[in-house]
Amino acid sequence: MLQSKFFSERVQYHDPTTGIKVIQLTNYPSPAAHFPYDWPSITPDNHYILLYAQRWTQRNAPWDIFRVEADGLNLFQLTEYGDQAADAGYYGRPRATLTHDGRHVYVLWADRLHRIDVETGADEELLSLEEYATPGSFFGRMCLDSTGKTMFLSRWGTSTTLRIRLDSGAIDQIELGGIVLGCFQNDDRLEVLRNTGQVEPVTQADGSRVFQNVNATPSSVWSIRPDGTDAQFLSRIDQFGHHTILGQTGLLQGTGQPPHRCIWIVEAGKEPHKLVEGPYFWHSGASFNGEWIVADTNWPDQGIQLIHVPTRHFRTLCHARATQDHVEYGHPHPTISPDGKLVVFRSDRTGVSQVYVAHVTEEFRESVIAGELDRPRDKWI
Repeated sequence: MLQSKFFSERVQYHDPTTGIKVIQLTNYPSPAAHFPYDWPSITPDNHYILLYAQRWTQRNAPWDIFRVEADGLNLFQLTEYGDQAADAGYYGRPRATLTHDGRHVYVLWADRLHRIDVETGADEELLSLEEYATPGSFFGRMCLDSTGKTMFLSRWGTSTTLRIRLDSGAIDQIELGGIVLGCFQNDDRLEVLRNTGQVEPVTQADGSRVFQNVNATPSSVWSIRPDGTDAQFLSRIDQFGHHTILGQTGLLQGTGQPPHRCIWIVEAGKEPHKLVEGPYFWHSGASFNGEWIVADTNWPDQGIQLIHVPTRHFRTLCHARATQDHVEYGHPHPTISPDGKLVVFRSDRTGVSQVYVAHVTEEFRESVIAGELDRPRDKWI
């Protein structure tokens, strides 16, 4: 068990445009990043925020998992695995996901599944997945069902998904015809990606190069039961720039691909509809209660937007001031707490990727619901 307190690296300020209080949670001169925005990484009581920090500044340096309190105090190291980045991890970070109650985080390291106590750092190795490892492939997202007792873990490069019973350690191999991206929390269904893309640099007419999917068959997203039955088409993947499940609903929410400047809502059996339009929304995450969406913007950067789903109103929350170029470290990738009161994002505004949290006041939330605008360009449908 690793117990290492670093107390605080926080830097506090108020956004000069919106007045929202923002706390820089990490400030060591090596990169830090919050957990992916498709699943909550803030405990339900808004006490702890989970994040990664690289142990030293070097390509392929290992990433450790930390938790920190929402006011920036008591930065606490939870894990320390290996002496290099995780093989096939998310940019070298070990796969990890927070439990529903926020008490534990599951971590996949070297094909071994661990459960870490968020409060104490106690590390329990649950089981080995080495016999399911296939050369040339890697495990993707760790997805928990609505009970928190079953994990789905797909192996990219194969057609196999593992269904892991966390209480017993039993493992089943199931065939879903694609990769599991998430678990719908309102029903016993999975979000599955079929015809996964092959991304390569492509030269455009002006001579510049961009990364594009070169597969002839478009990737698509489906809602499927865990036994592989009742597959329901949701959307082509190129409907979105990026997307996630809308909290504890059966819906998808995501940013539109150009020329669309919107947040799409997608439901099985229905035509997608635009929730809001305005700036170019780039990456968007949803609160677990499905009431709020947070999105960064680009081309041009107009700040991080807080969107109220029922009223379809939005307002600029704060400005990440990140570089937002191709490097992933410069993308804010905002995520939001289960109740919508904390927004965590990343920025390389200091020259190094660090993690920040914006504290959303009740007054600000009420102003979004009421439809108050920051400037004439803010609008909604």
